[in-house]
Formats: sequence, structure tokens, C-alpha cells
Amino acid sequence: MNHTHRAARVRRLTGLLAGAVLLLTGAGLNGPAVAAPAPAPVSGADRVATEAAHTVDLVSTAEELLAPTHTRPGLTTFHATTTQPGTGWIGLARLRDGKDWDDFLDTLLRALSNDPSEVPGGAQDLEETATLLGGLVIHPGQPGSFTQRLKPGTYLLFDYLTVAGAEPRHRTLTVTGSPVDRGLAPTATVVSRDIPGVGPRFELRGTLLAGRPVRFINLIPGQVNELLFVRIAEDTTEEDLRDFFATMPEDGSFPPESPFLSLSLGSLHLSTHQSSVVQLPLEQGRYAALTWAKDADDGVLLVNKGLFTIVDVG
Repeated sequence: MNHTHRAARVRRLTGLLAGAVLLLTGAGLNGPAVAAPAPAPVSGADRVATEAAHTVDLVSTAEELLAPTHTRPGLTTFHATTTQPGTGWIGLARLRDGKDWDDFLDTLLRALSNDPSEVPGGAQDLEETATLLGGLVIHPGQPGSFTQRLKPGTYLLFDYLTVAGAEPRHRTLTVTGSPVDRGLAPTATVVSRDIPGVGPRFELRGTLLAGRPVRFINLIPGQVNELLFVRIAEDTTEEDLRDFFATMPEDGSFPPESPFLSLSLGSLHLSTHQSSVVQLPLEQGRYAALTWAKDADDGVLLVNKGLFTIVDVG
């Protein structure tokens, strides 16, 4: 594609990712930056499920993204760690036949653009280029895992926090061989769906437990979506969150005053009708479950259309 056009799209996306990095580093939170808590302990049942699963290790450092080039089809658990703030939000996508990294990067930049006029066309082209299969929002000292069912084919592992930079980090993963069928067992499921007459909403089924796996399912037609958890105070209301989201600038940056008390953790974007099971170092407490994705029809932040909810982690 034209390099001038790509550069412009990169600049527009930079605002959104800069806002994400503000949450990652603690800037923009009320008071001093929040230190990353130690990972939640893994119960015996979770440890057995994790060790029995077919696994792939992903490591993000200041210099590179380390990932295998091949794995087997079937249920696969990706274990991810990052050693450097500002890297390591590793996403997974399966390319359509005949598509490559350049095709994918172009459509992703437009689908996540801060220019609302670019989002609808970018979202449509992204559907025709690749299927987004989630991933993880994690931080140094806070590793995570996610399970995805892989079919034979070509996949991309890529770092969302570098796609707007001069050297976006990605690796090609070829899936081939005999299948496996083991993965993480969730205790709760969060579904994003569009409710007629109401709008996009998150629905919680089951019980969210600290350090235990949760399944995320995206059922919103024609819309990529993510699921993030951010710690909030016990007295924070949905009205408080709605008022905060309404003050967010269109460039994707965050207002100086924020209701968030922790770094965000969660699942990265899924295409429609896709699901992923993630295991995150969540602690017991009250969280906002939300997304920073934009409506594929008009480019408006989905949180401003009601796609957020308050959940308790036991």
C-alpha cells in the first residue's frame, strides 16, 4: 500500500495506543502509579489443567518477541510473559488464504483508527483478511494464559503495542500435524452481544474467581471486540464509569482523573463468533469489565454505547 497513507494511519492509531500505555504505566490514574501486584496463586485444579494442555510459550522482551514457528492443531494453551513495559500485549490472528502480514497490518490500523471515518471500511476489510482470535493484556510480573482451538493453517502472533511503531513485532505460526484436545477449564463466561433496542452489552455467566480461567465469547455481528478488567473502588457505580467515558477525547487519550485503581488485564480482540479462555492474575475485588474497541459502523467507542459492566471477583 502507499507508505504515505500507512504513515497517516499509524499516527491516528498512536493516540489510542498511547492511552493504553497510560493505563499500563499507571500514568493518568488518581494518585501515584499503581505497582503491579504479584501474580495470583494457581490452585491445584488449575495447575493440573494447565500442565495437561498442549502449550505454547510466548515471551516479550525489550528486544524481541519470542515464539515458536510451528505447533499442532486442536486446543492450545498459550502461556505469555513480558519483561518490558510497553510490549507484550500479544494477539493471535488466522490469515485468510492469500493474505500476508502487510495486508493484515493495513486493515488492523484502519479498523482501530481514531479517525471514525476509517473504522467501518477497515473493519469490513479486516473480516476479509483475517480472523482475530484474542490474546492477552499483561504486564511485567503479571503473566497470563489463553486457550484457543487451532485449525491447520497460517497464523500471526503480533504485539498490539508496537503495530503503530516503525518496527511492528510479529511472528508467523504454522499449525500442522496431529490434533490435541486439552485446554483451560473456565469457571465463568463473559459474552459480548448486541441486544435489540438496548445496544451492545456484556453478560456474565458463572462465577469469576481470582486467578481462575474465564471464557470470553464475542457475538456482536461484524464487530471485533476485547474484554479487559480494571480494578475500581467498592463505591464506584456504573453512572460514575459512564460519566468518565463521556469525557474521553476523540484522540483516544485518557482524562487526568480516572476511576481505575489498577492496570488493565484481559483478552485481546476476537472476531464475531469467536471465543477464547484466558487465565489472568486477577485478585479478589470489584472490577470494571470493558473494551476500548470502536463501533464498526460509526467509529464511536463501544463503552459510550454501554458496553461495560461492573463485576466482582471472588
